Amino acid sequence: MAINNTKDLSVRQKNILPILIILGSWFIINLVQSVFTGLFDDEALFWMYGERLDWGFYEHPPMVGLMIKMGYSIFHNELGVRLFFVLASTFSVYLLMKLSDVKNYLLFASICLSIGIIQAGGFIAAPDVALVLFTLLFFLVYRNLIEHDSIPLALLWGVIMAAMIYSKYNGILVIFFTLLSNLKLLRKKSFYLAAFVAILCFVPHIIWSFRHGHPTIYYHLIERNFEQYKYFKYFFSFIIGQFIIYGPFMAAFLFWFSFNYKPANQFERSLKFTAIGIVVFFLLFTFQGQVEPNWTVPAFLPMLILTYKGIEKKFNLHKLIYILAAIGFVLMVFLRVYLVYDFLKLPRKFVNLSELYYWRDWAKEMEKRANGRPVLFISSYQRAAKYSFYTGKTAHSADGFDGHRTQYYYWDDLEKNLQGKEVLVAGYTDWMYIPGKQGYKAKNGVVTFWGIAENFRSSYNVTLETRISPLKFPASTYVKIPVRIFNPGHDTLRFDQDPDQPSNLVYHIHLKDKYVVYQETAVNISHMVIPGTSSDTLMTFKTPDEPGKYYFWVSIQTGWMMAGRNQNYQIMEIY
Repeated sequence: MAINNTKDLSVRQKNILPILIILGSWFIINLVQSVFTGLFDDEALFWMYGERLDWGFYEHPPMVGLMIKMGYSIFHNELGVRLFFVLASTFSVYLLMKLSDVKNYLLFASICLSIGIIQAGGFIAAPDVALVLFTLLFFLVYRNLIEHDSIPLALLWGVIMAAMIYSKYNGILVIFFTLLSNLKLLRKKSFYLAAFVAILCFVPHIIWSFRHGHPTIYYHLIERNFEQYKYFKYFFSFIIGQFIIYGPFMAAFLFWFSFNYKPANQFERSLKFTAIGIVVFFLLFTFQGQVEPNWTVPAFLPMLILTYKGIEKKFNLHKLIYILAAIGFVLMVFLRVYLVYDFLKLPRKFVNLSELYYWRDWAKEMEKRANGRPVLFISSYQRAAKYSFYTGKTAHSADGFDGHRTQYYYWDDLEKNLQGKEVLVAGYTDWMYIPGKQGYKAKNGVVTFWGIAENFRSSYNVTLETRISPLKFPASTYVKIPVRIFNPGHDTLRFDQDPDQPSNLVYHIHLKDKYVVYQETAVNISHMVIPGTSSDTLMTFKTPDEPGKYYFWVSIQTGWMMAGRNQNYQIMEIY
């Protein structure tokens, strides 16, 4: 017995060194990358999530904001934004090794070096990194539960389930396909205990979602798919996207072993179900609308585990993997340096990484032009967030009627603070009207159009609702419909503050890929004063000439500002 214990200790000590080399190298490389790489656009928005923590946000659950908040409280720079994501990705690599029962560490590292998304996920502050961590913890606890069912493990499993969904909604697919692979879980009290704990932990987000009208669900299922469905575009873009993010060579191995690996036990069966199930789910979802390639990240984890287990036994493939790893390493070094410094100076039409370069300089230049004034960006949450990050000053972003909403729509205090003031208004296209418009071209080639607006007035954060359902009308007919205007705050909402900047209800009608009515004024509401929560008015509009189903929505246009996204899209049927 003593001899066996000594051997086990010797094996563990022998394994510690390669583990430490892999994890240490990974941590240091990504830590350095975090310091010297500028923020991606979405990272800047997620930083705003952290500055304004809530139980939910328009596009994502709140975990990404929480992790950024923790890191930024330590370092007030890009490293602070990314710190806990570097830690999470490092721990995730360890969990991958543990779940894969790695014996050949060089082979494991080589497989990882050959996969593009692993490199990107090492330092970027994104919801996917948190999802990866909690998905791996989910599988680790699940494997232990299969072997030793217990109440403490069930409680822990439930908390991890909730954390997975708090990271990104598609975490629920991991739970579903794991259950589908092992229906015996339905006979276990521990599963119901875990489910109860998960739901209990998720209640605050559910309450937030109801209070805000389920914006995240609306955005992903409806607003993202506003344009006409394009079968070939969405279907083949998804397939191509999978090969791009996983690497054109390794993607073939990942999919091959996911489908052909024969599970040796219940745990591996769950991995296979999850890998195949999530990929097939999103492949079918392309028939509904657009699917981002990274949505399959939860499937990638079991795919990687199964691929390692499959390749480990096929010694004839090892040399090929090492060659792919060498190529991957060279590409990794090249791309990581390029993310820090644009040494190629390629035209933006070929490679556009302008979101990474010189934004601190841009922000300081815009701050000089603002000269103490508050700042508003039209239809550019990315620039508003980056301005705030690099200057430490608050900026607002207004969502135009022809784009989707962003989280700034729900931060109504930002718009309120602009009313009646002298405001620097900035946009990113020349066709936008801005008083006294001027252009500023930054070092990264990005052009910002800006001007100063006196006695600024806007109504972007006011919500509208048509009070008739369904919207079903005859063609070429003038119809009158009631519209409810909701007061977003506690103070009286007034549209009569500046007669030179009247407010009107305008409407928009869209069919497939074109506007039937881009914008048409329906009724002037400059006389309205709303002291309470809401007030109703009537508007008249002309229906389209051709029968069919259209998108219809109403907006408010105040003064010279473009109309906002004050209402969700509605289906209007014309007969």
